Amino acid sequence: MKRAIPLFLAIIAYIFFLMFLLSPSGGHHEEGGVGEIVISELTDYPIGKIAVNPTDNFIVIQLKHFNNFIAKINESILKNIRVNFGFIQSDMRITKRVMMMWLTVLLCVFIFVPLARRIKKDKLGSESKWVNLWEFAIGWVHDNVVEPNFEGKYINTAMPYFLTLFFFILFCNFVGLLPGMSTATGNLAVTGGLAMLTLLSIIVVGVVKQGPLWIYKGTVPHGVPFILGLLLLWPIELIGLLIRPFALTIRLFANMTAGHVVIIIFIFLVMMFKTYFIGIGSVIGSLMIYFLEMLVAIIQAYIFTVLSAMFIGSSMHAH
Repeated sequence: MKRAIPLFLAIIAYIFFLMFLLSPSGGHHEEGGVGEIVISELTDYPIGKIAVNPTDNFIVIQLKHFNNFIAKINESILKNIRVNFGFIQSDMRITKRVMMMWLTVLLCVFIFVPLARRIKKDKLGSESKWVNLWEFAIGWVHDNVVEPNFEGKYINTAMPYFLTLFFFILFCNFVGLLPGMSTATGNLAVTGGLAMLTLLSIIVVGVVKQGPLWIYKGTVPHGVPFILGLLLLWPIELIGLLIRPFALTIRLFANMTAGHVVIIIFIFLVMMFKTYFIGIGSVIGSLMIYFLEMLVAIIQAYIFTVLSAMFIGSSMHAH
């Protein structure tokens, strides 16, 4: 019970932090209604220059200097580097979601590199609860994600990719729950990129295991006449193959975005009605949604990873 008190206080602080950001005199939302606030939460934007106030404390000043350093690189160098992917045109400026992904990568490196060295050093197992926690998580991914969808030597081959995928999504989800942070998986570009990796893996594994004709033989059931399969079943199966990454993209994006929007709306009710009764109800509702968001962060990381494993594993065998 004593260990749960700091977590509860941190969540309370997070709720009040959001209330400050959404209040008329706090944050960056001095004008506009809840619609504009929700849109600002859903959209991504390049890091821009912000003013450094003399009244800011030392930590805030250093963070603003770092922000302005990134903004300077954006405007001087990266803004002029253009990329063109058909109907998508953009530049290479660093956005807030990119910063969140960098932070997630650093967390993965700082956690798992020392962890791997510790496990390699302790041949007979470690007594550290920290090490045992991550060993349990890794074993859980092995038993519930990889092993049911792969067989034999391919289990160990697939483990690094799916461990990376699971913990990257998990950490992105949890980082987005911290005060002042943003959820990288709440961006369609991020979830779409992860889904495209799954589609690419499906195609590569299918071609390697079943040959170049996998795109037809691996999708159309055996025994179907060639003309019928080519004209009727194969287009349907091909559409189903292309829908898989789309479904992965929308599922992760929608689930990680919905909770944030609900929390914002709950807290905005305080500013709308300006009564203690509504304020108490809004804070309680926000806390409930926040705890639900923590559960959703784990569930969605698992669902995305296990579905990717199912899709990739199924491409190793003919339909």
